[in-house]
Order: sequence, then structure tokens, then C-alpha cells
Amino acid sequence: MKVKNSENADHRAPNLRKIRFRRLELIRYWRYYILALPAVAVFFLFAYLPLPGIILAFKKYTVTGGIFGSPWVGFDNFKAFFTGANILRITRNILIINGGNIIVGTVSSVAGAILINELFSKRAQKIYQNILFLPTFFSALLVAKFFNLLLNNDYGIINGILKVSGLDPVMWYDHPWYWPFIIVIANTWKGLGNGLIIYLASIIAIDESVYEAARIDGATERQQIFRITLPLLKPVIVLQFLLSVGRIFSGDFLFIYSFMGDNYKLKETLDIIETYLFNNVVAAGSGNNAYVDYGMSTAIGLYQTALGFILIFTANTIVKIKDKELALF
Repeated sequence: MKVKNSENADHRAPNLRKIRFRRLELIRYWRYYILALPAVAVFFLFAYLPLPGIILAFKKYTVTGGIFGSPWVGFDNFKAFFTGANILRITRNILIINGGNIIVGTVSSVAGAILINELFSKRAQKIYQNILFLPTFFSALLVAKFFNLLLNNDYGIINGILKVSGLDPVMWYDHPWYWPFIIVIANTWKGLGNGLIIYLASIIAIDESVYEAARIDGATERQQIFRITLPLLKPVIVLQFLLSVGRIFSGDFLFIYSFMGDNYKLKETLDIIETYLFNNVVAAGSGNNAYVDYGMSTAIGLYQTALGFILIFTANTIVKIKDKELALF
């Protein structure tokens, strides 16, 4: 029995050492946990605490009944939305706009980061980087006003140039199918600075000896870009792509609404899930018999979240099949 007890003690000793080591690690990094505590608290309050409210998608909300006391209606809210004529339109619009934002934004950010990195003058790099990063600080309303000055049917700068050139002006606000592309250009211009920082930092982190070895072997600048820079940027590009795909059904309400406003012609191509919900709430909340259908709004929001989850899970599975190291999970 003594031998068995000694063997058990020897077996438990490594586990006890691991537990003690983990406790020491927790004590050692307690400052970092305190630093992260506000962010964790905010994330819990705004992401996890409201989750029980999802049941409103299956209820007809009443003020007297509240979230848990309102009557159940099953899938009636989803049926009303899916059988309507708006679901395909708003889903198509948000896919076109956000899909264009992902593709054009990624290509522009990677290309801009590579071009800035190729500049020999550090001062020139800083100047161009600051110029391209400046629109990030502009509000959505300011960006919309800027593009309105460019594209206005009556006093727009582009139409003014066309008139001076003897060409017919373009009635931009009368043709809704121009605007998804205009929104993509405006959003790319506004968010280019954030992408530049991410990809430029990744390029700077690449070991310079790799480029020196390539130059010794006679590689041109173009070959270095396509054989070294882009392959080494691939993990960052894939990561950014997967994160963007997860938000592809979540539109920027303020940005879209700043351009669309009350122009019903533009709603054909710019109306997305967020603006659709807002317009329904405004319409339902006006008049003497004002009533906001929170059940329908929650159902549409749940539809949006479910589509985003399915899409990111599918994209991550495809990436995992191609290269497991590039997958998120």
C-alpha cells in the first residue's frame, strides 16, 4: 500500500505543479485582466444580456405584457416577412453593396499599402498615408454631402464639367442602379485608411532579408511583390475577408441613409435591412394609432444574424479545406 500511495503521490505532483503555475500566471497578469474588464463588461451588457429578447421574434409584443408576458404567435412574424415583396430586394441590395465593399475595399487597401511601401522617401510615405487616412475621420453625413456636390442633378461639379464639354448631364438621382457603385466608391474612399494601416503594418513586419535574398537572385520589384509580399500577406487578407463576410448582412445604416434619405427612387437599390426596419418603425410610429411592431423587427434582425452566421461558417469551412492554418476556427 505504501508503494501505491507513493506512486499516486508522484503522479499527482506534476498536476499540482501545473495548477500552482496557472495560479501564479493569473496573479502575475492581474493588471491585464483589470484593463480588459471594462471591455468585457460592455460586451456582456450589450451582446449577451439582451439575448433573451430574441423571443420577441416569436411573439406579438404588447406594452402591458412586456417581453415575457406578450402572447406567442409562433412563426407568424417570419411568414409575414418572407411572403412579402421586400425580402428579396433588401437582401439583394445589401449583398451587392457589402460584397462590393469587401472586394473593392480589400483590393484598394492592399494595392495602396504596397504602393506606399514602395516609396523610397519615408516623408512621402507619411504624407500619402495621412492624406489617405484623413477621410476616415469624416462623418457619413459629410461624405454624403461631398458626393452630393459632385453628383447633384442641377449644380453638381461632374454635370458642370459635362456641360462645359458639350455633353449631356447625367441625372444621377433619377437612376437608382448607379448608386450601389457610388456607395461602394464612397465607402472605400472613407475606409481606405483603416485598411492601409493593417496591410502596411503587415508588410513592414516582413523580414527585410527575404527581399535582399530575392534582389541578389535578380528578382525585379514586380516579382518581389507577387512572389513575396502578396503570399506573405495572404493570412491577413483571408482573416480580414472572413471577418468582413461575417458582417456582410449588417449594413451601415447612417452611411446608407445619408445618401438615400427620403428619395424613393433610390430605395430600389439602396434600401437594406437596417433602413427597411427604420422606415417601418417610423411609419408605424406616426399618426394617432401609433404602434411599433417589435416582433416583426426582431424577426427580421434574427433573419439577418442567421444569414451572417451561415455565411461566415460556410466561408470558414471552405478556407479550412484549402488551408487549415488560415481558418478562424
